[in-house]
Amino acid sequence: MKQCFVCVLFIVYLAACGTEDKKISDKIMPVDKMKVIVWELMQAGSYATIKKEKDTSSATQLNTAYMAQVLQMHKINKDDFFKSFDYYQTHPALNKILFDSINAYSQRRRADLYRKVE
Repeated sequence: MKQCFVCVLFIVYLAACGTEDKKISDKIMPVDKMKVIVWELMQAGSYATIKKEKDTSSATQLNTAYMAQVLQMHKINKDDFFKSFDYYQTHPALNKILFDSINAYSQRRRADLYRKVE
């Protein structure tokens, strides 16, 4: 009886230590699409902050307007974006993959800009 209990406990332990399933639901945007949108939203936020320094209008209003434009360009609505973003935030392994992808994407964009300048 004791051996059976130990075997069951060991099997449960192995099942708990398994790798996290990286399959994402069809309702959640894939990493490749999310990285571009999040990167563009970060760019829009930075632009709104810079423009606010030159203009007296609210940075929050500018940021919201630019966010709406980015989402409209990608033909998605705010609810779908935040549903996907919240999903990534609650799954740390996938969130790390997303933000590593954003970092790599920004590095490639920077390298492309430097090549154009030269």
